[in-house]
Amino acid sequence: MSDGITDFGALSELLTGESALDAGRADAYLQRLTAFFPTDVPRLLDAYRAAAGAPDPAKSLVDAVNADPALARVARETVTVWYTAQFTRPDGRTDPPGTADQYASGLIWQVIKAKPPATTPKPPDPDGYGYWTRKP
Repeated sequence: MSDGITDFGALSELLTGESALDAGRADAYLQRLTAFFPTDVPRLLDAYRAAAGAPDPAKSLVDAVNADPALARVARETVTVWYTAQFTRPDGRTDPPGTADQYASGLIWQVIKAKPPATTPKPPDPDGYGYWTRKP
């Protein structure tokens, strides 16, 4: 499973365009996605492994994903879980963030330069209550 986590982390970095994603979060997200997409997640990892050896790994992965709707679906859900800590299950229901930390660590908050709503700043965070009244 260790290789799966490492590969999932590298795949996630390629898909999200972000580097140095948290390995613990990668493990949690891999487990959550695999629970609902038990055949497609391993297939996406295989497609990533094949693409990683290509001259242009990103293009190779995009080609593989575009050729297979199931891979495209799980690739989208992988990106979604990293940005929002939630994803859509095959039955159409939302799988909510697994923990408050996953929610607060969603990449979306970095992108939009905002604090996650309904979370408490951790001391000695200078951006406590009222942070939104100051210009970034």
